[in-house]
Amino acid sequence: MPNSGIQLSILITVVSGKEAVRRCLLTLQPQVQAVAVEIIVPYDEWAMEVGELQPEFPEVNFHLIADSVGANVPAHQHRLYDRRRAVGLGLARGEVIAMTEDHAVPASDWVKQILVAHRQPFGVIGGAIENGIDRPMNWALYYCDFGRYGCPLIEGDVEYVSDVNVSYKREALEAVRDVWRDEYHETTVHWTMKQRGIELRLDPALKVYQHRPPMTLVKAFRERTEWGRVFAETRVAAIGLLQRIFFALVAPLLPAVLLTRVAKNMLRQHRSFAQMATALPLAAGLLIGWAWGELIGYINGAPRLNRDWPVTVTKSQVPE
Repeated sequence: MPNSGIQLSILITVVSGKEAVRRCLLTLQPQVQAVAVEIIVPYDEWAMEVGELQPEFPEVNFHLIADSVGANVPAHQHRLYDRRRAVGLGLARGEVIAMTEDHAVPASDWVKQILVAHRQPFGVIGGAIENGIDRPMNWALYYCDFGRYGCPLIEGDVEYVSDVNVSYKREALEAVRDVWRDEYHETTVHWTMKQRGIELRLDPALKVYQHRPPMTLVKAFRERTEWGRVFAETRVAAIGLLQRIFFALVAPLLPAVLLTRVAKNMLRQHRSFAQMATALPLAAGLLIGWAWGELIGYINGAPRLNRDWPVTVTKSQVPE
């Protein structure tokens, strides 16, 4: 696919909504002035307010996805994000494609560091993710999701990188297009890349900060349950029946295992006793939700993907 001379495509996945997208774009604006960059923000009928930002950011491709969700998708909200990512990746024309989410605020040199990192031959480069909001629930959410990516980090080959801060050379993405064409699942894409000989690299110079909006414990618990369910359903598609049964049986043990990892990451990052005392109980509750979701996912099995979802748009503002 021709890249039209674009050095870098930046895909912003809508998760938190209009104001989070605006904040992310305002952070990126001064970083892309002297670089051949395109910024893509796919949105759909569930996030129509995002399109209202077009007059404020005329250089950004706000891409409206036509009829991209089925009637049952709100029960699987995470699949909306996966679909938005897949559509955005399909639109990207750059030599390098970077991906983040709207509630992640890139560091002031994020774009520069991505371009520097990709002068090396690595096909996939993930970066550091830090918590930007000093609230107990934000710390709990951060460590449940991104504790492994908190600084200090050691640069090198790794088993995991996060779709909240990752960049790909075009050829690496094209090598697994069959995996993400309909829905982008971080774990499936990266597992497949590794199986096909593409190494994952972690570079702490690429940094973003999580700025999630306030969330109640009940809402956060439901989110964890849903995301655990989606993870398990995605995994089921790639494993056999015996493995599925095994993962279902050990799911009740997950909260203890994952909470131990959370505590180790907090200690590695030298968090204070006060931070740990307030965040760990909340994290424990959230991880129970995740384990419950995984168990449901293993029992239900892999959902059928809607292969008729279109990748075209009813309206797309692409800068000429």
